[in-house]
Amino acid sequence: TLLFSAMPSTTPISQNPRYLEGWRSTLNNEIVKSPCKSVPIPEEMLLERILRSLKVHASKFPERPAVIEAANQSRSLTYQQIHDRALSFAAFLTSRGFKTGDRVTAALANSIEWPVLHLGTWAAGGTVVGSSAAFKLYETVYQLQDSCSSVVVVSEQLLDIFIKAAKQCETVKLIVCVRSSSRPLPEGIVDFEETIRCGPLTKIAPVTLDTVCMIYYSSGTTGQPKGIIHTHRTFHCSVEMMKTHWEHEIYPVLGGGQLDWYQESQIVASACYHIVGFTLTNWFLITGSPIVLMAAFDGDVYLKAIEQFKPRFLFVAPPIFAFLAKDSNGRNAPLSSVKMMLCSTAPLSQELSDQFLASHPNVKYIVQGYGMTEIDFSHLPLLLEEGANASGGVVASYYEQKIVNPSTLESCRQGERGEVCVRGAPQTIGYLNKPEASKFLIDEKGWIHTGDIGFIDERGLLYIVDRMKELIKVNYNNQTLQVPPAELEGVLLSNHRIRDAAIVGIPDISRGELVRAYVVKADENLMEKEVEALVEDKLAEFKKITGGVIFVDAIPRSPAGKILRRVLRESYGA
Repeated sequence: TLLFSAMPSTTPISQNPRYLEGWRSTLNNEIVKSPCKSVPIPEEMLLERILRSLKVHASKFPERPAVIEAANQSRSLTYQQIHDRALSFAAFLTSRGFKTGDRVTAALANSIEWPVLHLGTWAAGGTVVGSSAAFKLYETVYQLQDSCSSVVVVSEQLLDIFIKAAKQCETVKLIVCVRSSSRPLPEGIVDFEETIRCGPLTKIAPVTLDTVCMIYYSSGTTGQPKGIIHTHRTFHCSVEMMKTHWEHEIYPVLGGGQLDWYQESQIVASACYHIVGFTLTNWFLITGSPIVLMAAFDGDVYLKAIEQFKPRFLFVAPPIFAFLAKDSNGRNAPLSSVKMMLCSTAPLSQELSDQFLASHPNVKYIVQGYGMTEIDFSHLPLLLEEGANASGGVVASYYEQKIVNPSTLESCRQGERGEVCVRGAPQTIGYLNKPEASKFLIDEKGWIHTGDIGFIDERGLLYIVDRMKELIKVNYNNQTLQVPPAELEGVLLSNHRIRDAAIVGIPDISRGELVRAYVVKADENLMEKEVEALVEDKLAEFKKITGGVIFVDAIPRSPAGKILRRVLRESYGA
């Protein structure tokens, strides 16, 4: 009998079959621990680690760009510039009365201002609040009020919305604008360039590892978006977990000699106001890998960046993967450096993966990871075999997992389907201002109930097959975004001409899912286009009704009042 013990310190798991066999013998245990390399929980603040790393990188490469904008490469910053500007931004905040625990909402596309903004906010003792660039006024007001942000840093394109929103949010004291034109700013709005002309902060604000460092909003199934709280400890664990996994499990298998992070350019297409883009950016600031930021997805710019910077692996969402598989017009040469691609945010079809591999044979591994904003990545890939792997990987360092029957909460055996539950150091401490939702997410033993249905196969790999949560995943501007049915239903039900409503996702090959509305009229003259306009006027474009409006006599509901979406799908062929 093989006994499962700590991971050997040097050999990748995928190249250690005896160790893997021992770990797989534990898959029927109630709790399955990670097979990955044990990683100590960081005792240092992530900010201090990054600032120290930037100084080291600057001493080795004083003129080298550390962060570059893909679409306009004249906009870049060196390691030293990031370090100095972050401390200047912190000094500016402090000079305006910003205190430890105050919050800065960042409403920016990916740009060189991001690392300056978030490191400076941390240095001043503050919390970064991510805000989607797609939000409209209604959503922006809600988030500013919920987060109680005192400072907003916003792109010029979104400035008008945030000026209007700030008038409804008494906590907002200051708006800083990242300029993209030479037009005069409205009175009272501060140019971001002014903030970095301050003398640097000489003493970082006193915070602890348990101080909140970020609040990122994620769509929920019970109404409006929830603010997901991460501390300096939980987020540092996420970053360290990713870095260690790549050093121990990915690069040794990809080959190419000794790992040199300085030669591993990284293209970050995920938005920094989402957990994936933010995690990647902080990880690569530590390692010194050149960071190429995509403000918005442009296929030509993306391919040019791959050809120029020659990354060995890419983090992509399904829409970008689909572009590379189907829409790159046979331009295979730019991908010659790429050996591995990791797709996250939504499952990747085997058909699309096979199509990609046929046209890009140099890419040896197509893998997936599993996670959500509440846990970042809880499962990461092992490069067990070349080709495409539809699993979400194995439970990652810091985490342990169990699969439970949603009805009985009893543990499932290997191969049985149930709700995926994880527990570990990187997980959120809860939702902002929502204690009941936090209790529903995290049980009394600390387990995160993901709401996803999955199973573990005989190799220990996680497969997601369904979701208890009812988020609709839509492809929008080459991102996979989540549409919460309850939020749209709330908008519709607020109108006196609608008696009842339900929102359901309809599968669509190119767009992931379409958003369909089932509506019970209170006014017989109500038209389909009027229903669509209610959502379009209030919510972000990616949330609009794209699958049509069906008028029905009644919305099927359970005795407890829960909408029976399955019945709607079956009744109307969705």
